[in-house]
Amino acid sequence: MESKRINFLVIKLDELKKFAKIFLTGIYENLERIIFGSDRYTSLEMRNAILSGTVKIPKTVIEELCIGCEGCANVCPTKAIEMIPTEPVKITENYVKDKIPKINPERCIYCLYCHDFCPVFSVFNEISPIHSRDVGEDYIEVDISKLLQKKIEISEEQINKISSILSINLRRIIKS
Repeated sequence: MESKRINFLVIKLDELKKFAKIFLTGIYENLERIIFGSDRYTSLEMRNAILSGTVKIPKTVIEELCIGCEGCANVCPTKAIEMIPTEPVKITENYVKDKIPKINPERCIYCLYCHDFCPVFSVFNEISPIHSRDVGEDYIEVDISKLLQKKIEISEEQINKISSILSINLRRIIKS
């Protein structure tokens, strides 16, 4: 019984030594990459921005194109999207946009649910005003009120499904 116990301890000690070696090697190699830039995968400019904490976060929402429905925030699995108040904008006779989404890049897992679910994209077949990676810097000129008056081909079942996730009733926005 005692010899089995000693063998077990020797095996565990040997595994611990292997783990320590891997751990220390990893620390050394990563510090070497960060400090000396060996095996660099990013540009020197990006490395300096990361080390100084000045990485520019890309634009993730086209505020003018967003209808403020909160659908993106409702489908986000990590709750990385917060709806922030904005100056009220009357979009249709029955609907006023008073908030827009803001993505928290530290919580976002880039699942793209926000983009894919957005009614501007999924219902009206226009460029989505939200994308977790980058919506680009180009200005997009779209008149939302005209967009929402556009005739759409969507089943009543699909409208009910989408409306159940949105915080607003989609029928208030669109005219079939």
